[in-house]
Amino acid sequence: MRILSTVRVPESREHVLFVHAHPDDETISTGGTMATLIDSGAEVTLVTCTRGERGEVIPPELQHLSGDALGAFRETELVAAMAELHLGDYRFLGDDGARALHTPPHRYRDSGMQWGEDGAQPLTESGDGPDARDTLTGVELDAVVADILAVAEEVHPTAIVSYDERGGYGHPDHVRAHEAARTAALLADVPFFAIVGDGRERPGDIRIDVEPVLERKKQALRAHRTQLTVEGETIVHSGGQVEPIGRSELFRPQRGPASNGIAWARFGITGRIAASVIAVLLGVIVGTIGTANNQAVWVAIPLGIAALFLIGLRLLFTSRTAAGFAAIGLVGAVWVLSQTGPGGSVLVPATASGYLWTYGTVLIAVVVLAWPRRGKFSRATMGTSSKPGKDVGTP
Repeated sequence: MRILSTVRVPESREHVLFVHAHPDDETISTGGTMATLIDSGAEVTLVTCTRGERGEVIPPELQHLSGDALGAFRETELVAAMAELHLGDYRFLGDDGARALHTPPHRYRDSGMQWGEDGAQPLTESGDGPDARDTLTGVELDAVVADILAVAEEVHPTAIVSYDERGGYGHPDHVRAHEAARTAALLADVPFFAIVGDGRERPGDIRIDVEPVLERKKQALRAHRTQLTVEGETIVHSGGQVEPIGRSELFRPQRGPASNGIAWARFGITGRIAASVIAVLLGVIVGTIGTANNQAVWVAIPLGIAALFLIGLRLLFTSRTAAGFAAIGLVGAVWVLSQTGPGGSVLVPATASGYLWTYGTVLIAVVVLAWPRRGKFSRATMGTSSKPGKDVGTP
């Protein structure tokens, strides 16, 4: 019974890779599906990105746990939960079997979460907690992608599953897990499925009935006792949020790039250096042609070309980096060519069109680079509580 995979492989070869941010996330949103896949004969691999070191703790006798000590305890909870689901292949990102080739063992720590004016933010932004470079959101995206790709290259999944672009309820680690998992799926040419947490089904979504394995899911949930309690048919999180235990789990196939544009991290260090050099050279070419022709044609034409050039790069890439290097080449070329030449001639005379071209390119570059990116999420809550989502790491 093929459940998630859409590629043409033998039925026994379905292998689904789940990518989650913290221990307990896997059981809450996909525990029933993992158990159902296993029961159907499919192979399942779970990758957990962090050990949830910033989570709050429910049992009074475990209140002393925090940081790495809490992370170590949550590792044991994950082991117990996976035993309930009958899942044997689970890995922490950065450990053996879940890191890029030729990289030493490493770990990604929980970023925590706090609410700000722009929505959810890692706690490390306020200076509270571990060095940001050790957290899942503090490292470069390409490092996380490379580690997930190493797992994919080993197990050859027929599908990769993780959160949607909002990370479910907005936790920065969930968002990063989505970005990395979806980018890895794109690079590995594997179908990607986003977890639909709000239950709003759309045409094409896949709903998995987990009633037959519901008791196993409940037992797995109980294993994560530092983070939640099971009360009847509901989950009560550490922050008091209440949500029903899902009797079905919903997934949305998502094709195409991992975000609205090409991920700069996809290129790796060598590729990014080469792309940056090319962007500078293209900027120099646009600046040179515009400077040479700003007096021969209506100045709005070269300015329009320069604007379209930089805007195109901003839309093409998810990062401002390419447009930034192109802007350096463009503005640099205009500045150099606007100087007095050896023979005393001036390519850009002190006329209205000359001033418009010289300073207009700078203004265009500033506006294009400063324009905010789309897709910031707003505050959202889980369950019936008025507080933000779990693992917030705040009082």
